[in-house]
Amino acid sequence: MAGKYSGFVAGATPVAGVALWVLETVAAVQADIIEVSWGGEVTTSTAMRTRIARDSATGTGARTAGNVQKGNQHSATNGAFFSTTYATSQPTIVAGALFGTSWNAHGGVVRWLAAPGEEFNLYDATAANCNVECRDDVGTATSSYAVVWNEP
Repeated sequence: MAGKYSGFVAGATPVAGVALWVLETVAAVQADIIEVSWGGEVTTSTAMRTRIARDSATGTGARTAGNVQKGNQHSATNGAFFSTTYATSQPTIVAGALFGTSWNAHGGVVRWLAAPGEEFNLYDATAANCNVECRDDVGTATSSYAVVWNEP
């Protein structure tokens, strides 16, 4: 059964060069990212810049699984991997962004919701750029990050 899933990383302290979350597909699994969001949790003005981008190489070593919730309790177990880090090396993020913006971690909130047909699509784990990640390029303030995806 197809399903909708959400991944959430709470109270993270971003580290330069390290993904906050990564969504990976495996053979015969497709995922369509329909929403991403993040928000700050600090009490002083702190500049942040966060982007959603594809990876050109998957991280190596054991993955740390992130927390996933089913949007429909009758959905099958999600087929895509939602990870928060890798034991050996991080994924290689590509230049640019599918979506990105600067924001203020002092209570700032960002939400991107795909219009129909504008979802970020992932499929075929053997292809280049098959993973999508969220990464902060500027700022290390405590913040939380979420993603919602469908597996048709």
